[in-house]
Amino acid sequence: MMQHSSVKPWAALGFLISAGALAAALFFQISKDWFPCPLCIVQRYAYLATLLGFLGLGLSRKGGFVAGLFALLTLTGFIAGAGTAFYHVWVLSNPLQTCGVDPLQNTLNALPWVSLWPDMFTADGLCTEEYPPLLGLSLPMWSGIGFLAQGLVLLLALRSRKSVRGSW
Repeated sequence: MMQHSSVKPWAALGFLISAGALAAALFFQISKDWFPCPLCIVQRYAYLATLLGFLGLGLSRKGGFVAGLFALLTLTGFIAGAGTAFYHVWVLSNPLQTCGVDPLQNTLNALPWVSLWPDMFTADGLCTEEYPPLLGLSLPMWSGIGFLAQGLVLLLALRSRKSVRGSW
């Protein structure tokens, strides 16, 4: 008797973490006028990549090339997002470093899809801007924790898929 893969609950959890992080980012931006900097926007793109990766991982059939591509997309989003979040924490702890209006901001804002959803993808804040902490942690710290949680969820999803007979 072949077991069913238990990747779907893990993929759903990863998807919810991504969606929650993106919703929280928009909530703070719109309700509190906490404008995203270029590093925040890169983290949003990484959360979008993990959201799509977990969605595809949960919907794909066990095994196969497509499932592997979704796992790779999720892993790439996790690595890029966690690296950017913890670099952003470093920038906040070293305020002499700056990444305000710079080539990264100009490049991000010039991407063609920014005009489709400017609230989500326009970088118009400063990376050194410190907003009030939430439960003692800065927004980049919370973002980094979200990415670390996603990394753990991805690991558990891939382990559960590999441990099931007939999976990749």
